[in-house]
Amino acid sequence: MLVIASVISLSAAARQHSEANIEVRYNYEYARPTVDSIKYDSDEMLLQLAPDESRFFSVKTEFYDSLVASPGGSELVGNMMMDALNKTGSIKKDADGKITSITINKDDLKDVPQRGVRVNVYKYPEQNSMTVYDATGGQDKVVYTWDLPLDEIAWEPGDSVANILGYECQNATADYHGRHWTVWYAPDIPVADGPWQLCGLPGLVLKAESDGAEYRFTATAVNGCKTIIKDMPGDPDIEKSTRKDFRKTEADMIANPGKNYGFGNKFSTTVYHDLIETDYKD
Repeated sequence: MLVIASVISLSAAARQHSEANIEVRYNYEYARPTVDSIKYDSDEMLLQLAPDESRFFSVKTEFYDSLVASPGGSELVGNMMMDALNKTGSIKKDADGKITSITINKDDLKDVPQRGVRVNVYKYPEQNSMTVYDATGGQDKVVYTWDLPLDEIAWEPGDSVANILGYECQNATADYHGRHWTVWYAPDIPVADGPWQLCGLPGLVLKAESDGAEYRFTATAVNGCKTIIKDMPGDPDIEKSTRKDFRKTEADMIANPGKNYGFGNKFSTTVYHDLIETDYKD
């Protein structure tokens, strides 16, 4: 289990949120950690920007959690999953009749709502702070949170330019929490923000890539909007942690996936691609 800095449960509805006037969609690609090559999983992420606040989150996770939190939503998802299982799925049981594995054809799952990545990042420029929420997956239903400063990244200006979505972008580089990042930002969108925790440049970050291209964010759309930024749906149990404690637990669960389901280190695996933040080992 994750070592937490506080066992006090926090409320996800502790703030009065602002109205976003810009939203940016990103394609987030991340290397599968246990594959000995670069093979990506991906998710669609949304950055909502207000003058005094922003929120970055997974569109897929937001839809799933909102649906499950609505009346009848959890039952609907369960029925859709059972329909997919009944088509081509298979269940394996041991000699005592206990279910040991369930296999469902990926094509049959494409219409079943599922979570994407769990991270939520709320940034507050007037307080020079951001609040990060994340979960380890598996059977752990708790969402953990920690705070970080906005001005932690020391960017070095580069000499490359790129056109992204019609915006002339300049590049910059920085070392951040164990990885080296190269980003392209648009001075014509004078917002010192970007995907995930990347921020602090004189323009919106539209593309970012870590060393070795293991993690990539690429903007696919920039639009005006009038949308109130929201709390995470579903009223999750939230507990205080530290960034490094969370990453240590996350890394351990990837290397020992059996821990997600109560089997300890029984099913350990080789990890070829580390987490998005690697300094948890320091």
